[in-house]
Amino acid sequence: MRWGKKSRELKQDGRSRIDLPRLQRELGVRIGERGAATLLLACDEMDRTNHHELGAEHLIVGVLEEGGPAAQLLLEHGITLEDARAQIAEALWEADEALSSFEFTSEAANIMATAAEAAGMRGHRTLEPEHITYGFVCSGFEITSRVLHMIGVDRQKLLQESEQLLSNGH
Repeated sequence: MRWGKKSRELKQDGRSRIDLPRLQRELGVRIGERGAATLLLACDEMDRTNHHELGAEHLIVGVLEEGGPAAQLLLEHGITLEDARAQIAEALWEADEALSSFEFTSEAANIMATAAEAAGMRGHRTLEPEHITYGFVCSGFEITSRVLHMIGVDRQKLLQESEQLLSNGH
């Protein structure tokens, strides 16, 4: 799920946007209003750090900033927006300049595919932040693992509670 220049729209305000219809086609699931808001917030974080790839770290920040049940679950496990950004700053660098292309990292693409699969398997009509959270807890590796470990999150417990949140219809 690599995204070239045609998949990224740059609005007049200079903010990156994801081609949601294309992403929905590729994932095979509709992205709900809160899911779209989460992705927009992740794009904002990507822009803030001048990255040209939307990564797991941006998805974590997007979920936290969206503020719904998935964010509450992360907060209960000690993952705050400030801590996540601090770990991201340590793990990554801020690029010198914004680039004109836009892609998901391989980790973020894997997370989104897992999120779509979780929504489909549960018969959920839309992909929401709770599915994205499940995706990065379940299938995130490089950056996700480092961020969760450095914050001191019990990944197995977070996975179980994330599954429970999805089972409750979120």
